[in-house]
Amino acid sequence: MRSKTKFTGFVVLTLTLFLFASCTKSKVDEPSPLGPAGFAISLKVSASANIIFAGSTARDSTTITARLTRFDGTPLSGKTVFFEVNDVDGIRSLDSIGYFEGHQAVATRVTDGSGNVTITYHGPKAAEIIGNGYLYITANVAWEGAEMIAEWAPVYVVRDFNDLIFTVKVDPNVLWCSSTRPESTITVFYAIPDGTPIVGRKIFFKITSGPGDFSDGTTNTYKETDSNGYAVMTYRGPTGGQMSQAEGWVNFTVQPETWWEEFPEYTDPSNYYLHADFRIRLKKGS
Repeated sequence: MRSKTKFTGFVVLTLTLFLFASCTKSKVDEPSPLGPAGFAISLKVSASANIIFAGSTARDSTTITARLTRFDGTPLSGKTVFFEVNDVDGIRSLDSIGYFEGHQAVATRVTDGSGNVTITYHGPKAAEIIGNGYLYITANVAWEGAEMIAEWAPVYVVRDFNDLIFTVKVDPNVLWCSSTRPESTITVFYAIPDGTPIVGRKIFFKITSGPGDFSDGTTNTYKETDSNGYAVMTYRGPTGGQMSQAEGWVNFTVQPETWWEEFPEYTDPSNYYLHADFRIRLKKGS
């Protein structure tokens, strides 16, 4: 009976201490939803252009941009960003897979007042790679202790142009030429085999024969592909009064920007570059 009383007293004392501690603690400490310090930092890396071409003698290049901020958008200036080139397995590449400015396999830059830093990467030559494929430009920032913040931008290297997607759509392909000049829209889609758009590359449009011009008043011009890989050009046909016959044709060649001229094996002028030929039918109206 005595031992039971002691146990009961111990329980009452324990509950009293717990209640006392609960009453004197005014705030519950919750863990930060952002976790450790590094998780509150945002590092974004991009490549422009996202697709580069491997020539036999020339190296294509792309500009790598990294932006370092806190998650609330506050830029972090004066921080050193380390850049390196990794293959698809995340392994650092050697100089044979291109290099940064100054022929460096690994390079550093310091963020400016806006938290930005840029560097130029020069890609490989055709002889240094086997075929088309991705490589990754990785940016690393040392943070508190041994913590590292890392992000990367994929860059697709093209050696063989036969696998590229290059489609041209013309709408309409028959124009009625009356008192006003009719128009046709030429839409080009440019991408790599997996459908990733080729961004920021020139698409050359040329009228090889026939009347009319493009929307900028020329017969030989270009537009750069947008973020979705498209380039759109407007062709303007003649008026009916400018046509000498009831029907006619206008012929076009559309060609994307590549390093095709660097390949000695493509010596046939009719087949050594990526292009599309088509024509639009013109009908004289009243």
